[in-house]
Amino acid sequence: MSVIVVAVGPAGEVGRWPLAHGQDPVDLLSEHGWVGSPVRTELVEGQVEVRYDVEPLAPVVDVVEIPVGAAGARTFQRLAAYAIVVDEGRLLLSQLASWVGGGAGLWTLPGGGIDPGEAPLDGVVREVHEEAGQHVVVDALVQVQSLHWIGDVAAGDRHEDFHAVRLIHSATCPVPTPARVVEVDGSTAAAAWVPLGEVGDLALSDMVRLAWPHVPGGDSYPV
Repeated sequence: MSVIVVAVGPAGEVGRWPLAHGQDPVDLLSEHGWVGSPVRTELVEGQVEVRYDVEPLAPVVDVVEIPVGAAGARTFQRLAAYAIVVDEGRLLLSQLASWVGGGAGLWTLPGGGIDPGEAPLDGVVREVHEEAGQHVVVDALVQVQSLHWIGDVAAGDRHEDFHAVRLIHSATCPVPTPARVVEVDGSTAAAAWVPLGEVGDLALSDMVRLAWPHVPGGDSYPV
């Protein structure tokens, strides 16, 4: 006695196929691009029909190969926290120092690396004060950026396998003051409150462009 697998979708029957001896109906459905659950079995004109409610099988996603550095490259992962701070239509930004490889002179969100054992919220408050001289209150985590590249961010040499994880927060500055760099000999050259409409005129880091959808009022000034 033959066995027929009948596939039934939301709009009705989508296929029927004979089941080979020892074959799993799930495998048979998969061969034809379907996945589902059996609903009933019945005898029809001398054949056993096993009916399945089915839906399209999800496509197989190709595995993405993550590039790695050359043999002997130092693997380095950096966790950092940054803040989106807007006051009266101005965005608080900091400018990277001239020695920062791959980013010298670019304007970015104030923030930086989290110290060992430091809470991310404490880290972003500390960094904003060091880089821009502002005392802020963190409101929420709005974005996590993950970027990977091969090289040395400090010197430009091709010997570092670098992974940056950036925690982007929205924050409020209760008492804004003129922006100024507090940290001495750090990676920040300058800080400024920049009108939203003028942000796009600056040389910006990719961080700002990625975080722009979360900038309050930024929808009027696409970056």
